[in-house]
Parts: sequence; structure tokens; C-alpha cells
Amino acid sequence: MKKFIAKIVNKTNVIAVILSLLIFMSFIIFILPQEAAKSEAFGLTENIDTSFVYTADDLYRIADSYGEEGRAFYIRQRFTFDLIWPIAYTQFLLIASAYFYKKTKLLKASYLLYVSLVAAGFDYLENIMASIVLYRFPQTTPILADISGIMTLMKWSTLSLSFLILIFFMIVGTFTQLKQRFTQ
Repeated sequence: MKKFIAKIVNKTNVIAVILSLLIFMSFIIFILPQEAAKSEAFGLTENIDTSFVYTADDLYRIADSYGEEGRAFYIRQRFTFDLIWPIAYTQFLLIASAYFYKKTKLLKASYLLYVSLVAAGFDYLENIMASIVLYRFPQTTPILADISGIMTLMKWSTLSLSFLILIFFMIVGTFTQLKQRFTQ
């Protein structure tokens, strides 16, 4: 994994950042609204994925409110659209963070680049667990139902942290570049 991060840092340039931003923004502007409209058409007004945290009881209540067709749609969506979405946001966060990290000269901070990968991992775990619970509903799936809410909390926490890390690298990288420019 260390080699993977090193390769990203070494290969990242401004064009890669712009392309990754375009992919990320395309998802936000075009694909997310389409997926939200599809969910709404199925009557999925309460979304598991956008909750910051939920309990097993919340998950079962939501599963019940979705109905059989809504649950089937939710599961299908997790294994189509939601396979790609974490890749879209992770590639942006990783590439943009790596680009600005290079400019910071903070060599010991490279471990912060892993956070966006961890966020995607939690997102996939949340999707798998929630899908299994919804697939088995009305049967209960106690351990997965409990852990699913924790995965959601961890996803949002690490995703938020990833954006903060990007902002940190942008600020420090910009100041480092300005300082170098004015001291030469």
C-alpha cells in the first residue's frame, strides 16, 4: 500500500487533479440527482446511506418502510451506482490531496493520504451489510444490522476527515510555495 501511495504522489500533476475534480463534480451535478430521483420514485424518502448514524431498529424500520420493491431497488443501487461513487470521490480526494501534499514538504504526513481509502472501505462495508440486512428482511440479522450503523458513522467521519486533510494540504502547500517564491 505504501508503494501505491508513493506512486500516486509521484505521478500526480495539475492535469490529474483537474480530471479527478471533473469526474467528482460530474457525479455531484448529474449522477447523484438522477439516483436521488430514482430513489424518490420508489418512495425511499429516508436514505440509509445519508444518515450520519443509525441503530439496528432504525435500519429495520427503514427496511419496512421501503417495501419489497424498494428494498430490491436499494440493493440493486448498492451494487451498481454505489460501486462507482466511492471510487469517484476517493480518486478525487486522493489525487488532489497527493498533489498538494507534494507541495507541503511535510514528508511525515503521507499517512494522511490513506484516510480517503479507509473512507471508501467503510462505505463498501456499509453497503454490503445494509444490503444483506435488507435482503433478509423481515428476518433479523442482528450483528450486521448493529455494525452497519457503525460503518456509516465511520464512513462519514473518515470522509469528512479526508476533506479536512485536503484543505489542510491546500493551505500548507500554498503557503510553502508562496514562501519559497518570496525567499528566492
